[in-house]
Amino acid sequence: MSVEVVLLRHDPTEGFAYRRLITALGRGVSPDRAARRVAALGEHDQLHMAHSTSWRATRDGCIVLTYLVHPDPDPDRPGIPLTEPHRIARSSRPGHPAPPDLEIAHVVAHAVRHLAFLERTDRVVATHLAARPGLVRALRHLPAAVAGEVQYA
Repeated sequence: MSVEVVLLRHDPTEGFAYRRLITALGRGVSPDRAARRVAALGEHDQLHMAHSTSWRATRDGCIVLTYLVHPDPDPDRPGIPLTEPHRIARSSRPGHPAPPDLEIAHVVAHAVRHLAFLERTDRVVATHLAARPGLVRALRHLPAAVAGEVQYA
């Protein structure tokens, strides 16, 4: 099993960007601890939020557990723009739920939409994000539906 960490940043002009870090989950290590360690967050760090947002199986059968960390603890490092945070990966085959064309941008967009949901439903996350009104405005422009609540036209 691997732990993937998406380190999220937001600029009102540039939009969302992220860095992605991956670590193997060591025997006897909790995924939360592995995510915090790879993101270089101290045990008592209260300035950053870490939240598990999804899991997936890779083509070679490994399980990847994805965490979102906000804000990026090292924002001076190069980030990857998330140009389509609305983009949802779907399978066209009801008996095969894994999207055949899943890309990391889909995973990150899902994590950002998950954060939008939490901003509206989780008091602790909302409090963390309240100091960043530009980010909150951007999140409120995203669908805050969790899996199973997406409305199809």
